Amino acid sequence: MTDTLTIEHVRAAQDNDLEAVAVVIRATDQQIEKAAAKAARRISMDGHRFHTYCDEFTQVARIAVWDAIGRFAGDSVDAFFGFVYRTVESVLLDAVRSETLGATGTDHDAIKVFASMLDQAGGDVYLAEKLSRTVPPKGRRLSADRANAARMAWQCTVSLDRPFFIATGDNYEWAYETTMNGVLASTIGIPEDLITADDVTREESRIKRAMVRRVLGDMGQMQRDVLCHSFGIAGATYYGHGADGDDEGLAEELGTTVAKVRDARSKGLKAFAKRWIKLVAKTEAEAKELTEAAAVNLSAGGRK
Repeated sequence: MTDTLTIEHVRAAQDNDLEAVAVVIRATDQQIEKAAAKAARRISMDGHRFHTYCDEFTQVARIAVWDAIGRFAGDSVDAFFGFVYRTVESVLLDAVRSETLGATGTDHDAIKVFASMLDQAGGDVYLAEKLSRTVPPKGRRLSADRANAARMAWQCTVSLDRPFFIATGDNYEWAYETTMNGVLASTIGIPEDLITADDVTREESRIKRAMVRRVLGDMGQMQRDVLCHSFGIAGATYYGHGADGDDEGLAEELGTTVAKVRDARSKGLKAFAKRWIKLVAKTEAEAKELTEAAAVNLSAGGRK
């Protein structure tokens, strides 16, 4: 790409040289089309609607490139590409938000929070909904209702019974999904008529593991490391905890003392429980019940 576009082309395009503008457009077009397709895939609809959005977002992105040319103040082609692609990504994200907000009326702030959590959740919209309720700082966290509305807006969902479509494959082949079984068939890879309760349980476990990693990721390193080694999480060497635990071995592993290991575990378990309850509790009553149960379970501190 940098072999065909030069900084002289960019400067000429800024002076309204149409041939230079054409060179810039051609040089950026491949990435523009990829970005537009990515934006279109964020709106789960049938194949025709997907391609319609692809075309629409491609035009939006090209206009964004045109507008960005005059604002570029750098001195290299690489800097220009970086500036243009950041601009395009921002414009397309706003375009997606506009479409989804128009469908459900969700507020812009909720969508912004949800979008940031979607990246952290690896694209899992249901995990992003949960993260939106606990990960952002106070004042930015969403209530359960706002988080749910933001997820539905992002998916353009209006009813639990509403049919929806999922894009898959390099060429964006479309698979029609109407039930939870259909979703599991596409995500787990098991024929729909063979899906069992165990398959559903495994999918729930996958989501739960991702949630555990997300909560641990927000904790301090010492507490995170002690909990991972205490329970064998994320491939960490398992040292156990409580009467059967090897706190001496864990302390040696981390280069610290047994007292600090136990203190970190005690504080870490309480911090984890607090975050976890905010993530999973659907009502205030459930949160209260879980909080009381956690207090009883953690009463023995780091030795538990």
